[in-house]
Amino acid sequence: MAASLPPPRIVPKPVRKAVEKAVLSVVNGLVYLVDGGQRQQMGNAAKDLVLKHDKLELWHIRPVEAERVELGHGEVEVDLAPRLGIPLLLIPPLMVRPYVYDLRPEHSMIRSLRNAGFDVYLVDFGIPDTTDEGLRLDDYVLDFVPRCIDAALAHAKASELALVGYCMGGLFSLIHTAAFRDERIRAIVTVAAPVDFERMGMLTVAARLGSPFVDVVMDRLGNIPGNFSSAGFKLMGGPKMLTRYVDLALNLWDEEYVKNHDAVDTWLTEMIPYPKEAFKQLFHDMVTGNRLVQNELRFGDRHVDLRAIQCPVLAFAGKSDNVAPPRSTQRILDVLGSKDKTYRLAPGGHIGVVAGSKAPHAVWEPAVEWLVDRILRKRA
Repeated sequence: MAASLPPPRIVPKPVRKAVEKAVLSVVNGLVYLVDGGQRQQMGNAAKDLVLKHDKLELWHIRPVEAERVELGHGEVEVDLAPRLGIPLLLIPPLMVRPYVYDLRPEHSMIRSLRNAGFDVYLVDFGIPDTTDEGLRLDDYVLDFVPRCIDAALAHAKASELALVGYCMGGLFSLIHTAAFRDERIRAIVTVAAPVDFERMGMLTVAARLGSPFVDVVMDRLGNIPGNFSSAGFKLMGGPKMLTRYVDLALNLWDEEYVKNHDAVDTWLTEMIPYPKEAFKQLFHDMVTGNRLVQNELRFGDRHVDLRAIQCPVLAFAGKSDNVAPPRSTQRILDVLGSKDKTYRLAPGGHIGVVAGSKAPHAVWEPAVEWLVDRILRKRA
């Protein structure tokens, strides 16, 4: 009589899951360490150069191409993303690369806006070097931003556009519209843009303590090196920054998490220099002087009166943002002249609110819906 085989051993589901995660963690960890992952994909949305002025560049993001679909005995061209007519101009902050808006193909604010049907333009201020130490905020406000707005409108053959800006990019959007009383600005979206610098918590305290020494230090240092800015962001990021790599180790099994971590970490590490004179002006006029919210800020003969802004404004703030805390960004509701102004809290800190895993659903998609509504509302 043949011996019967023992019944197959059934591995409990929790054990199988644990083994699968362990294997995936090893594979993803090796890819992360050896390949670096996302560097070649960052900022690679298809685009064309519209304007080049010294280091300043303006790029047009190529729209989604139409597809030809068979219909009966013929073909028709289907526009996958009907164009909305109002172009968008994305303005980055100083000291960061503009690919914060395009971290990777699967996680890109630029592509989300483009796929919604907007004609998207992107400003790149370039990487400052020692020849740019004398650049002031006046150069950005009175020259670079207006130059890009004019070029975008001309290229799009449009009479109006909307401005979208993260951090200082949001402030540039507000400042331009207020200083020039520019009626061509159809709407403004800001993300993590502080308005009241008296309400920035520890950053306000640190600025007051360091105020007597800033000019002396900056004159010796020159442009603020990018690695100084990276270190500052990491320190201001609070406990989350200290536990980022612990979180990465615990989530190595999740390929999407690893890719997003790598992209954000690369962007954070590759910050660029901040022009010396522009930083001194920012520090004295806006951070310690708080002249923007006090209605005393001027660039040349232009008075920045936020009450002059009449277009719709949508402002996002990160709930756990330690750099531009909600109490600073929320003041936008009090100082704008616009009757159509919306303030929304979103999950994340100063980086997560614009580039984190929750940004697509909490910021990008609501921004698209809000912008589309304002455009269609005007047409009606």
